[in-house]
Amino acid sequence: MAHVLLGYTLGRDPYTLLSLLAGCRVHLSNLLGMMKALSQSLQSTKTFIKRCNMNAFTSINTLPALPEYLDFAPVREQQTRGGVVVDNRWWTINPNTDEVIGDGKRNHNPQNFSIMWDSLREGLYHSGLQLSNAATTFNSFNNNAGMRAEITLPNQNFVKALGEPSCLKISITDSHDQTWRRIVKAYIMRLECLNGMSSMAENTSISELHTIGSDPQRIGAVAAKWPDLLLGDAAKMQKMRDVHVNRGMAMMFYAEQIATTKTRIGPHLNKTMLDRIMGIHDSYNLGDNAYHLYNVLTHLSTHVESKSCTIKKQLVMEDKIGAIVKGDAFKQIALGAWA
Repeated sequence: MAHVLLGYTLGRDPYTLLSLLAGCRVHLSNLLGMMKALSQSLQSTKTFIKRCNMNAFTSINTLPALPEYLDFAPVREQQTRGGVVVDNRWWTINPNTDEVIGDGKRNHNPQNFSIMWDSLREGLYHSGLQLSNAATTFNSFNNNAGMRAEITLPNQNFVKALGEPSCLKISITDSHDQTWRRIVKAYIMRLECLNGMSSMAENTSISELHTIGSDPQRIGAVAAKWPDLLLGDAAKMQKMRDVHVNRGMAMMFYAEQIATTKTRIGPHLNKTMLDRIMGIHDSYNLGDNAYHLYNVLTHLSTHVESKSCTIKKQLVMEDKIGAIVKGDAFKQIALGAWA
């Protein structure tokens, strides 16, 4: 009856007014629906821009495809000896050269490096990292059974946080012959000395079994967090400049953590190695502080010389130095940096 009273009050036919109100309700409902859809569209656009704003003028091809010599699908072949099948053992063969590049058990199923690499390219493209002007280098080891790639992002820099020219660098390692696990790592590179500063953060790498395929979304989500995590590294590096570590303290640290190996008759100090490390230490003019020590450690993992395979030796040193800078001994000598 409310519409009848309202109709008489306004001098309108009650039933005509009822029809008019119903039409208004429909129009209002449609208007609210359009506003909700517009809001959702706007939010989606903001999300898209947020994810892609850094790469608005790049494409996925900013990062190159895998080189031809690494782009092959390994073939698994049952091992035989004297015409007799060797149970549970398989050869890994490069089909381009018909050479055996590894051997493994039944559960080892190597995949073309390009599967991992293309997933990485897609993940990094959608991560929001500044990929423009990226520089990529490739290397191989073990007769192309292993690969190493490095991506330098000059526009993703830490100049303000670190107080010196620096940028983000990504290293990628993988192998068909199980000599090296698949791992993607991010770290700060000082441009003055080209040192790759082994990250002190715990979540700046992606490590996978060789049998697991890479997920672009997972890579992108992890990579998107790297700049903030590495800003934490940069803050620690700044604090290290104020932590006193003289030459004698540094020498003792190098001797105990790097130049000494365990033998059956006890620890053995490699004096030749220690002398080489001290030569590197003395080449840096960074003062008596923990930052000086840190730079020598990262120099050892970045600038590697070897008469056989430089890449393999560098991988070993990277792992060793990475463990040291995350270890208790380093935190203790550079304690002020964590205060």
